[in-house]
Amino acid sequence: VTDKASLPGAIAETLAALRRLPDLRAALEALALFVLMILAGAWATQAGVLQLDPAPRAEISGLWLSVFLFPALAEELVFRGWLPRGAAVAAIASFVAYVAWHPIQSLLGLPFARPEFRDPGFLMLVACLGFVCTLTRVRSGSIWPGVIIHWGVVVAWLALFGGDPATAGPIQRP
Repeated sequence: VTDKASLPGAIAETLAALRRLPDLRAALEALALFVLMILAGAWATQAGVLQLDPAPRAEISGLWLSVFLFPALAEELVFRGWLPRGAAVAAIASFVAYVAWHPIQSLLGLPFARPEFRDPGFLMLVACLGFVCTLTRVRSGSIWPGVIIHWGVVVAWLALFGGDPATAGPIQRP
C-alpha cells in the first residue's frame, strides 16, 4: 500500500474523500440539499421540463446498483473527488465542468448522452444537482453525500419521469 503523502495531490484527495464519512452536520446539510433537489424536480415538472411518466417496476429493477456506479459514483469521483476542502476556485471549475459535460456528451453522441442534455430547463436541473453535490463535497470533505444525492436524483428521474435504465433517458413506449 502506498503512503498517502507519496501520491499526487488529486489522487490522495480522492482517496481521502472516499475514506471520509460525513459527520452529523454534513449529513443533515446533505439531507436538506436533497430536499431542495426534490423541490427543483417539482418545479421542473410544473414548468414542463420533466413529464411525469413512471416506468414499470420490471424496467427499473436493476436500476439501483447500476445508477449508483454510473453516473453517481463515477461522476462524483471525476468531477468532485479531487476537490480539496474549502477550495472555492477549484469548486467553481468543477461545477462548470460538470454542467458543461452534459451537452458535450450529447453533441459528441456519447453512449449515455441524451437530447435533453442540451435543453436549458434540464441543464438548470443539472446545474442545481452539480451545485448541491459540489457544496456537500466541499463542506463535508466526503464524496459520499454527493454520491447519495446524485444517485437518488437519477433514480427518481429514471423511475418517475419515464427514463430508460439502459440509456438513462426517456423510454420510447408504443
